[in-house]
Amino acid sequence: MRTISQVVDDGVATHEIEETFGKIKDALNAPFTPNFFKVWAVSHESLKGIWPVMNHILTSGRVGRELKEMIFVAISSLKECHYCEAAHHAFCLNIGIPKEQIESLIQNHGIESGDPKETAAIDFAVRLAKNSHASSEKDFQELRGLGFDDEEIMEIIAMSGMAVFYNHLANATKINIDSEFTKILAGK
Repeated sequence: MRTISQVVDDGVATHEIEETFGKIKDALNAPFTPNFFKVWAVSHESLKGIWPVMNHILTSGRVGRELKEMIFVAISSLKECHYCEAAHHAFCLNIGIPKEQIESLIQNHGIESGDPKETAAIDFAVRLAKNSHASSEKDFQELRGLGFDDEEIMEIIAMSGMAVFYNHLANATKINIDSEFTKILAGK
């Protein structure tokens, strides 16, 4: 079966789209434009909305990129989004997250060893990805007790929702995993 990535040509790289691709590569610290954004360039209006959300939630704020990438991998595995799982697995490797932790995120949708603060944040984000009604005052109290403030907890919630949203977009368009990500995952 052909995927949308094979049926729809990548968007025409107008000057404005090339500028967006440059911003994407810079913000993600990637030497190439991921296929996800190339496919969405077919709909420039959609790309103009999709990219800023990811850029803002994933690459800025008070919660570190490392934790956000781990949340993305865990939720992508949970939602069976092979594209996002591979892409963010590669990003995790590039920023130094140990392979064992990444494997735990993929297999168990969480990490069992390591920082209790990270573990709790990932568990909370994954639970929300399963059921957005699952948050409670108790969650806020527990996360506060581990050192998160309300702004950081809201960032974790935003990251959880963003991962679900991008998993939806990638799964619906059946985006082909970039060869560059495949090489990183293979250790090349």
